[in-house]
Amino acid sequence: MPNYNLNRITARRSYSINEIAHLLDVNRRTCGRWIKHEGLKSIGDNTSNLLIMGMELKDFIKKKRNKRKIHLKDNEFFCLKCHKAVKAKIGSEQIVKTGKKIGKDNQEQLKRVGVCENCETKVNKFLGACR
Repeated sequence: MPNYNLNRITARRSYSINEIAHLLDVNRRTCGRWIKHEGLKSIGDNTSNLLIMGMELKDFIKKKRNKRKIHLKDNEFFCLKCHKAVKAKIGSEQIVKTGKKIGKDNQEQLKRVGVCENCETKVNKFLGACR
């Protein structure tokens, strides 16, 4: 899903399908599909001129974004080849300094490096600053 700019949507304003399509730079049929099949709620039952409240549109886009997010546990990595959360192969995991300084205190950045247990691709997970 593209990263739509939610700041362009006014919460207390109603939008037509054409306005939403122009605002988010999507096709009118995409907006129609959102209403018909994906649960975007319109105002009233008028089928000739559908109106959608800005707050409804914002909430709908936020829910679509959250569905796609993958929450990783502490011992998991995201494998770009498998497209899912995986664990590292036993014995392949190590902590490495990236050589970059981050934060107000200019601390060393760390990352965990390992090998995917499914496809043996290199996987990384940034940990933050060295303490």
